[in-house]
Amino acid sequence: MYYLGLRHKYERKQGLKKQRRSQYIVFLDKLTFIVGIIGPFTVLPQIYSIFTTKSATGVSLVTWSLIFIVTFPWILYGMAHKEKNIIVSFILWEVVNLAVVVGVLLYGCALNSFSIFKPQAATTRITI
Repeated sequence: MYYLGLRHKYERKQGLKKQRRSQYIVFLDKLTFIVGIIGPFTVLPQIYSIFTTKSATGVSLVTWSLIFIVTFPWILYGMAHKEKNIIVSFILWEVVNLAVVVGVLLYGCALNSFSIFKPQAATTRITI
């Protein structure tokens, strides 16, 4: 079974097997491109919340960093296979994932306790 899949891929790549794209496949290609563009915008409410409230409470730095890391190979895959849908979609995903990671680094609870992330309050000394 694996061999047949590789042979099919090889024949398509070499132009030995001409495929006529059905209307369903054309529709599916267009749909995935549109969804690939719209999908990353679903993260915008999270980004808006982090940056307007200046708080990333409840947002996991580890989770969003891992999402950022595992998304990157998809861009390389899309470039290697010249798949515009994958390239555009995952570049957009990387941008919004990075925005969340930056927001958590700037406004995350655990990091706010460090002095480099939190401006020091001016202390006044009263002497009597």
